[in-house]
Amino acid sequence: MGVAKNFSNTYLYGMGSYEKKIFEFIMKSEVIDKNSDAFSDIVYEVKKRQVSSSLVKVLMSKNIVLLKSDVPLPKAFKVFAAKDIKSGDKKLKVFIDADVIKMVDGKYVCHNIDILIAYLVSALNTMIYYVDPKRLLMKNEIIKDGAYCFASLFTYIVDYLYKITATSSIKDKCLYLSSLYYQVNLLGKDVDDSSKSVSRQISGLSEREEEILFLQLDEEKAFLNINFFVQEVAKILKISKLTLDVFLEKWLYLYGTGTHFALELYPCFATMMTNVYVGCYLNNQKTIEKIVGNKLVSFTTCILRVGAESV
Repeated sequence: MGVAKNFSNTYLYGMGSYEKKIFEFIMKSEVIDKNSDAFSDIVYEVKKRQVSSSLVKVLMSKNIVLLKSDVPLPKAFKVFAAKDIKSGDKKLKVFIDADVIKMVDGKYVCHNIDILIAYLVSALNTMIYYVDPKRLLMKNEIIKDGAYCFASLFTYIVDYLYKITATSSIKDKCLYLSSLYYQVNLLGKDVDDSSKSVSRQISGLSEREEEILFLQLDEEKAFLNINFFVQEVAKILKISKLTLDVFLEKWLYLYGTGTHFALELYPCFATMMTNVYVGCYLNNQKTIEKIVGNKLVSFTTCILRVGAESV
């Protein structure tokens, strides 16, 4: 645990032509001067609305870059970490596609402060993840509550498609596998007694049922990426029609466009959760909230607490 993953380490990133779009966005965008008088009203608004005392520090950090472009990035990349190829220092920074900020009569104006707050919470989490991932990934709330949220969201899709809750043992297996996948693939944990214990608690499987499950599981490839994982779930739950394409289509339909990288990358999953917490409708927050319940609150407040200690 503790090694950060990039978009390029995911299966889904390889399915799209994202690299070029991100490069062009960084190179062609205008960098907003956060220290100018023109920006002072936005600083005041963030201070007034903030969900954490650390967000003004995040906003003003030299490691957080606000970019303005006529061609906005896809929803999945509103906040992302990359080397700063434009400034020349080539340091890792977090870039925000500041599509909610406009210049009006010589002043920067934010037309949706809640969305900017959501971007800043995402940026805070993303920066900590790439600078010192263990600060987040060793936390109980990120491990246990995150696993519960991920497994509930994943299992909801499989149930939506194939009505697996009619047979509780199948649902329990799906909860077990998806909570373990979250810990191993997204958090970088090992398949060990600790991660198995978390998955048993979430799913209700007994140790005996767990042993039987592992006899069927191709442990070597199951947790490598979302494609292999969906194949394993389809095999073990005996749902031959379940494919990644079918699953992904329903995930995006139910949870919102741009949420697909939450299936493989911790910062994107965390952003999916924190966007709901802030309440700015960047995703289908009512559906997500209904499925994960108050675990989302403890997960997000943990991120904000770690953030307040870190910036």
